[in-house]
Amino acid sequence: MDGISELAMLFKERENAIYMGPQVGKVISPPPNIKVGLGDKIILDKEDLIISAHVLDGYQREIEVTGIRNTGLNASGGNMDFHLTGSPPSKNYTITGFSIPQSILNKSDGTLKYMDTLNAGDEVILIPSNDHQKYYLVDKAVRL
Repeated sequence: MDGISELAMLFKERENAIYMGPQVGKVISPPPNIKVGLGDKIILDKEDLIISAHVLDGYQREIEVTGIRNTGLNASGGNMDFHLTGSPPSKNYTITGFSIPQSILNKSDGTLKYMDTLNAGDEVILIPSNDHQKYYLVDKAVRL
């Protein structure tokens, strides 16, 4: 093979390099029948995507929150009036000599449920698999 042919082959190999890094797609239609546009020609549907759970409606996580909660109260030795209704007949009560600090150490746990999801027009971060047969939709993209 002559030098010109070898040079032409080298150029040919370089012009078809496939970019393997993260890409930005645009949601055409939201889940559950999601479609994401990738560039001008490629449309990915749910069979082409592996989607992170946290971008979907109804995603839940167990949480625990510990910290100082401001009660808005700061009373010591005061009186507090309250009213109970029901049976026996309604009655007014007064508690005397109580103390409530302004901040109380508070620990809560529960479930955090996301009620939003991807919408048409949202940009998303996509990472292709090595064979480009699937794309990992890892998160919603935000531009500042």
